[in-house]
Amino acid sequence: MYFEDQVEFKRHYKVLCYFAWEMVRDTEVAEDLVQDAFMAYLNNKHKISSEPLAIRSFLYSAIRNAVYNQSRKSKTIQKYLDRQYANEADDIDYEHKIIRAEFMAEISRVVDGLPDSCQRIFKLSYLDGLSNQEIADRLAISINTIKTQKQRALQVLRKKIHPEFFFVILLLVLTSN
Repeated sequence: MYFEDQVEFKRHYKVLCYFAWEMVRDTEVAEDLVQDAFMAYLNNKHKISSEPLAIRSFLYSAIRNAVYNQSRKSKTIQKYLDRQYANEADDIDYEHKIIRAEFMAEISRVVDGLPDSCQRIFKLSYLDGLSNQEIADRLAISINTIKTQKQRALQVLRKKIHPEFFFVILLLVLTSN
């Protein structure tokens, strides 16, 4: 694999894994789907525009098609697809999943840049859904420290994420459980 291909893989990996996971709800299967999609991209690279949007579209479509193909083999995934793709809202739902995956990747990027203690508290609170008291008990620190760290994390998010998207992203974080 060439350096440019490795860069493309790293650029898209997390967001594509989240997108695939949204469809199959299995981390290992999602990672396999992303790797397969990227191999398909590498095999068809000469047929695809080098524009970032074209590459991203190809990868999303490859994952979606792989889920469709895999659904023929798995009743669990078939039940999910029956529920998810039964009406006209398929395309809208698909687009929402892409947008949500990209928002979550942006949040992840910003949160990964937080100091360790602030990052840990943010994840326990907003991603794992623990209360301030539960976090305080688990980490053996005061509730005021929890509140301060959460406030600091939200301030960093507010600064580093485009203002128009901050509240959408915050809503996604709060409803991702």
